[in-house]
Amino acid sequence: MAYIWINPVVANMYEPQTLDKFLRKHEYKQVKTSEDWLYIVKQKYHTAVNEAKSPVMDMRCPKSREVVDAVGTTSEVTFPAVEPILIHCAREISEREDLRGEEKVITTPCQALADMGNALNLPDTRFVPWSRFLKAFDDAPLKDGETLTPQTLKESPIPPGFFEELELKTVSLTGDDEIREYFQACFAKDTPNNVQLVEMLFCKYGCHNGDGICGR
Repeated sequence: MAYIWINPVVANMYEPQTLDKFLRKHEYKQVKTSEDWLYIVKQKYHTAVNEAKSPVMDMRCPKSREVVDAVGTTSEVTFPAVEPILIHCAREISEREDLRGEEKVITTPCQALADMGNALNLPDTRFVPWSRFLKAFDDAPLKDGETLTPQTLKESPIPPGFFEELELKTVSLTGDDEIREYFQACFAKDTPNNVQLVEMLFCKYGCHNGDGICGR
């Protein structure tokens, strides 16, 4: 038996009981975190903004950081030392004493997060995009003829607006083009409108169409 953490995007794509049957069929047991990492990470950003002298960049999405680095900016910005929520969850699970020495799998909605996680070399822990995880198994029906059929998400479980309750002057960007255009135009000369925080998600309208989700 190995242990597996299912990211929120995947969790919203399936009926919970059917997903659990599929995992148990292949000898995986789901694990969850005890800490509220969503809240903790949000507070880390609040602290980062209070300490920064320039706009703070959202670090939850590695692909977004790649876009900013590629475009460049003549304005000073702050890249805080705040890891994505998924990485925080993985660190907690990898350090659990009751799981010491056991195989632990962290599913990701994209290859970028899997690469970031695997580069950390956490004990007995590997990160894998959900689509790649599925490819290791056949599509044989579960008990009573059930099949693991994903539903198409109309809305992302990780939508833009993550920082709204912090009441900071925030710009929210989703999608490669929108991020590029913002940094090419708005940050070409000066920081616009005293922005404190720039929220960025590479997938349009939120985290749910990554390369680790689409296709099998």
